[in-house]
Amino acid sequence: MSEGAREREAVTTPGLTELTSYLRGSGWTLEDDDERTTLWRPGVPVNGIQVVLPVKEHVLDFSDRVQEALKTIAHVERRLPREVLEDIAIGGADTVAVRLTPDLPSGEAPLGLAHTAISSLWTLVVASASSLEGKPLVLPSRRSRRAEVYADRARFSTQPGSFVLSLSLPLEDGFPEPQAQREMDGQEQLVPTVHEPFGRRVTQRMMTAARHARQLAEAVCEGTEPLTAFGRQSFVNATELAALGGLGGPEHDPYQVRFALSPRAGKPTPPELLRITPGQQRILREAADYLRTRQPRTGVTVTGHVIRLFRETGPGPGEVVILGVDDDTGIPRRVRVELAKEDYVRALNAHAQGLQVSATGDLEIRGNRRSLRGLSSFAVVAGLEDD
Repeated sequence: MSEGAREREAVTTPGLTELTSYLRGSGWTLEDDDERTTLWRPGVPVNGIQVVLPVKEHVLDFSDRVQEALKTIAHVERRLPREVLEDIAIGGADTVAVRLTPDLPSGEAPLGLAHTAISSLWTLVVASASSLEGKPLVLPSRRSRRAEVYADRARFSTQPGSFVLSLSLPLEDGFPEPQAQREMDGQEQLVPTVHEPFGRRVTQRMMTAARHARQLAEAVCEGTEPLTAFGRQSFVNATELAALGGLGGPEHDPYQVRFALSPRAGKPTPPELLRITPGQQRILREAADYLRTRQPRTGVTVTGHVIRLFRETGPGPGEVVILGVDDDTGIPRRVRVELAKEDYVRALNAHAQGLQVSATGDLEIRGNRRSLRGLSSFAVVAGLEDD
């Protein structure tokens, strides 16, 4: 064996401690230990399936035995050996793999397709992680810090095949969960709860979003559901739809996405494979645009000058038009805002003095008309004093 081959084998061969820890954490049972080898069987017995490991790493055929063990474990879990290996190396990880189908030799893809697919994959992780804190159809422009930190912890690689993008999603993200935080604060937990790792919840959200998005896109393609049906569900948001619609690249090449869950967080489940067609991808992109233009966006702040004021009679509430930018897009636009009496007076004075105002509420879009409703705050932005 060449020196390079030995180095590659060392990298892909986990240590005995890590491997046995994985077996215990994944539900395997130690059935025999004769001081030379250990014999393990799956928690749910499978005829003839067993893993035999040496008790020391210094035996000559250690790497061969470990590689054979990885193949057996992968067979039982219906995963790929490299997915099991990543799970062991990370200390617990689910896998999301996207198989692209460019008309090129295996392992190659146009740069534009690869760039779009990788960007969409990152966006999908962040959007799904952000959705764990709430389920709006349109996410606020400021993403969850925890979601973005988690996406940066995921490991990206390519696999043999047409062109396979593989993502290993850690089960744990290092942030304290609510129960752990209560324990840190000295509060007692009256009813024990089962802790589901943050990473598993992210993977489950991605899988659920992809499954329902595909089903609804197919129904729209077949004419059994209108595009507006995407506004009547709560399984997938606009950002996730755009990401799923972008994984096939600019030309909407067909792709497959496969979800494989680690047995370290719950009982083993078979991987789920979804095929997304070009037609479905186009529907997903259209649905994302529909939600962003038709569904209210919560917590949007608009800052700018009042350019128009209107109220029907005498003192009372009224409507103003603000020409300014919102923190959702940063693009200058006219936005209509309905104001209570006191806020309308402040807007009137700001208009007379040439001062800017700032309003926060739910942004509704109907064609070219933008309105801010359900205001949570309205204020006049103080002008800069002359030095």
